[in-house]
Amino acid sequence: MNAILTPPASAAEPATESAEERRADRERRLDEAASILAKTLLDMWRREHRARREAAIGGAS
Repeated sequence: MNAILTPPASAAEPATESAEERRADRERRLDEAASILAKTLLDMWRREHRARREAAIGGAS
C-alpha cells in the first residue's frame, strides 16, 4: 500500500495565517537564532581571550 501520510490538522499551520505573518515568524526565528549564535561566539572568544591572558601572566588570578 503506497499511501501518503499527512500530519493531523492540529500539527499543520493554521490555514488563515497570511504570508506576511509567516514571513514575520520566520524573521523572528532567524533573529533569535542569530542572537544565540552571537552570544555563543562571544562567550567562546571571551574564554579564549581569558585563557591567553592567564597564560601570559603565568596563570595567576
